[in-house]
Amino acid sequence: MFHDKTMLEAGFPASPAPVDALQAFAEFDAFPDAHDRRDGSSAFLPPKGVWFDEGFDLRDPEGGELTQIALGAIAAVETRIRQRRGPDAANHRILVRKLLANGLRCFYYRNPSLVACQRRHDSYKDKPHQWLSGKGMASATDLLAKAGLIELSVGKSGTASTYSVTQDLLFMTLDAGVTERSLTHRLPPERLVRLYWTNSEDGLLLNYEPTAETCQWTAILDDYNAFIAQQEIGLNLSDSEAARLTARMNEWQRKGLPRLIQPELIHTDLYRQFNNSSFEQGGRLYGGWWINCPSDLRRWITINEKPTAELDYSGCAIRMLYHERGLECEGDPYLLAPVAAFEAAQGHPLGHYREAIKKLTQTRINGRERDKDMMCDLPSGRSFSPRFTRDQVVRMIEEKHAAIADAFGSGAGIWLQRKDSDLALAIITNLSDKGIAALPVHDAFIVDADHKEELKHEMIRSYQQMFGFSPVIKQSY
Repeated sequence: MFHDKTMLEAGFPASPAPVDALQAFAEFDAFPDAHDRRDGSSAFLPPKGVWFDEGFDLRDPEGGELTQIALGAIAAVETRIRQRRGPDAANHRILVRKLLANGLRCFYYRNPSLVACQRRHDSYKDKPHQWLSGKGMASATDLLAKAGLIELSVGKSGTASTYSVTQDLLFMTLDAGVTERSLTHRLPPERLVRLYWTNSEDGLLLNYEPTAETCQWTAILDDYNAFIAQQEIGLNLSDSEAARLTARMNEWQRKGLPRLIQPELIHTDLYRQFNNSSFEQGGRLYGGWWINCPSDLRRWITINEKPTAELDYSGCAIRMLYHERGLECEGDPYLLAPVAAFEAAQGHPLGHYREAIKKLTQTRINGRERDKDMMCDLPSGRSFSPRFTRDQVVRMIEEKHAAIADAFGSGAGIWLQRKDSDLALAIITNLSDKGIAALPVHDAFIVDADHKEELKHEMIRSYQQMFGFSPVIKQSY
């Protein structure tokens, strides 16, 4: 659905990391790797699929219509004597609907279009859903296969089972009015506030006792996600641009995983990620596919088929450090006079080295060891050589910002993320209350271009309320 609107899921390389947004491009193997035999030959490695994900669903009314048609086909081949009633009937209906949604997701976007699932009786026992169990999965997939709606390959011991949709099911989707746009993905409430031992890269999520604050965050995010799921968030690319992007995404996948046929724009739910076992560190919003969208493509994002505008806080982290201390940050925090003179002498436009200075500044705020901080990667073609060494530029940065010198090398960035994420949550919530869809990208926000002024007003108001100073807002496109 590239507007042709593709669905991109969020499958772009992440900044430091998260994660649901990258599921389409880092799916778990449906089958374990084959082990070499003692005689030197390789064991047969079955095809791989994409794991069944209970978050996928179909929009109504077409989703309900397709589910009803499929249940009718199942009833025609089922031989059970007693009809399902009450909770059993409800659970069966939900599972069939989810199996259809997952199968169609892979049909539209993956090659091979296989969904991997588990059929052991003890499978899915860690899931909170009554409708999802290994026994139910085995029964429902057997019935869908018997009705001719899926092709099922039952895994042997130690491997997952896989299924794919059949032509008969695809004809049913046409009758029900189901298309790619009917697919949705929602995160359960218990996944909306996450606490990591260190960060998402280590993958170690901690269980925590919910507090009034975490419950409030969960409720706010659940409401926002329900609102944003009703909007159509697209990417208006030409066929050739879409093809190039799809090829680029496939390069990022691990070898042997199903290939993307086209990108997915299904994942729109946001969650908060806290780090280092503390709700005071991190807290940024992740999950929406647009967050990891390459910056050069964000200008083509659409909301309800309308062009968008992106506004962000200029010098957000460093200005926050000043404003926390009751100080004003005058001028451009990343403008260094000696470097600006060097730019002019070299015939470069003013600001040629701004992104490199910004990278060094942010690395010093986020880092703790000066020598290591100076080794960070700079934007391509932005070396200060031969005029300045990195050490000289870092000293200029530290001298320019002597008023907040104690923040350099302090690792303050992780604490600042808690503040900018609180700010982002307030902004998108206040705008959604007015019926305006705002898509956060940390300290930047994307809205329908017609709502640009409302966004700017809310960004200024929320910042002033938090810090008592006025921010600097810039428009990216």
